[in-house]
Amino acid sequence: MVDLNASKDLSDTTDKIKEHIKKNIADKPRIYDLWFASMSVLRMTDSVVFISVDTEMQQKTIEVKYKHLIEEAVKQLYDCDGKVIIYNTQYGKITREQIDADEIKFTPGDVIEADNDGDNRLILYSKNRGLKTADNTVTEDEEGAISEFIISNNTTKFKGSLGDWKKNFKLDYTFDNFVVGSSNRLAYTACTVVAQYPADKYNPLFIHGPSGIGKTHLLYAISNEYVQRFQNTRIIYITGEEFTNQVINNLSEPNFQQKNQYMQNFRENYRNCDMLLIDDIQFIAGKNTTQEEFFHTFNALYNGGKQIILTSDRPPRDIKILEDRLKSRFESGLIADIQSPDFELRVAILKRKSEDMGIKISNEVLLFLAENISSSIRQLEGAIKKLNAYAYLNNLNSSGITLELAKACIADILSGTEPINVTVEKILSLVAQTFGVPLDELKGRKRTKEVALARNVAIYIIRKITDLSLPATGRFFDRDHSTIHSAVTTIAEEVKTNNTLNNQIEEISKLAKS
Repeated sequence: MVDLNASKDLSDTTDKIKEHIKKNIADKPRIYDLWFASMSVLRMTDSVVFISVDTEMQQKTIEVKYKHLIEEAVKQLYDCDGKVIIYNTQYGKITREQIDADEIKFTPGDVIEADNDGDNRLILYSKNRGLKTADNTVTEDEEGAISEFIISNNTTKFKGSLGDWKKNFKLDYTFDNFVVGSSNRLAYTACTVVAQYPADKYNPLFIHGPSGIGKTHLLYAISNEYVQRFQNTRIIYITGEEFTNQVINNLSEPNFQQKNQYMQNFRENYRNCDMLLIDDIQFIAGKNTTQEEFFHTFNALYNGGKQIILTSDRPPRDIKILEDRLKSRFESGLIADIQSPDFELRVAILKRKSEDMGIKISNEVLLFLAENISSSIRQLEGAIKKLNAYAYLNNLNSSGITLELAKACIADILSGTEPINVTVEKILSLVAQTFGVPLDELKGRKRTKEVALARNVAIYIIRKITDLSLPATGRFFDRDHSTIHSAVTTIAEEVKTNNTLNNQIEEISKLAKS
């Protein structure tokens, strides 16, 4: 599209993209001045856009926080979904040869798989690099492979079968389809940095949070981004349980000489990779030999400048019977937590999942799902899948999925947990009884001192013991989010000095949760 030699075209393209970005962040001129004012386009093809900025800080900040603004501008102006590659000139001029090389490196192609005669490796090739023959088979020459993704090694070198390893590599788990909100933004940002600058800033990267909220998705997103950016790499993904099982299986070999050989090969396999990702690392806690092996593996990789990413259901300090020397190493990098998604993020996830599945769901149904399924992204996805299946099997269009139908369809998902709207009604009833205010006045517009206090207390308790957002809470009182925020702030200040009110709130909260 735009060539490096066509300086006029490049200048015009740069101006158009910068102007588009400037308009989109007109309310934040400081961001434009800091990060985009000196930006220029070096080359733009149908698949890659090469950008130059002055400093490394500009480059990394845009890549982590603002690259989407460039992507949106290019999409709007040129109808191009090209990958954005950013350079900085802080340490020297960007050469044409460098861009030529990177254009080949980053130009996407249809990724095809080859298990290389069953040696339990997933070699990633790209059609556009001339690595595919006319009969659609992969050439045997591995020199042109993009990368090597290892789930396990099931050869006679050491014992470690993990079943259908190919299914473990999920090409569709990317940063682009990971929905970001306040509850996971830190972990998401850290993962994007690690994928682009491995073993640079955050090593190790330790991600923790409850099950079903996106930790594994981020691990695969790192892998997918990493293999696109760096050639001839070795990535190993494994779970803590599988790592433990491999240690046990190798040590259980009755032949002493063979056992030593197995363990030597096991160590070489894990200590000679470029990136090691271990899911649910907490599983190795209390298993002394496994901890010993992982301790030395960790040291070898870290000292060799290799990236380590670990996930767990809790932070290192809370993993009981985990050796202190491992805890200290896990805590030496960045610890990023992922919390249960808040209301706004749940709605965004539901919208994304429904769009991906091609099913249209009304806002009323989406809000109901978001308000009543609060703990797990997997449950949100499961609810959408079930509605999708129900609509398909019953030949329903989007208007056929009513709120009543949604409630009936996902009743089993909601079973065992009280829907949030029921909890809210219970809170309102308890507050009305405690403060002697009629329920209709509590929800109404009356603003006497007694009613206003009771209403503010109800709002405060709802925000305290549920994860409803400000707008969602406001819908119960027909008020906007700013009014809800003001009520919460007022009561939060009052309870600091009013012990009686504080005790009343604690009692109501306890009863509402019972």
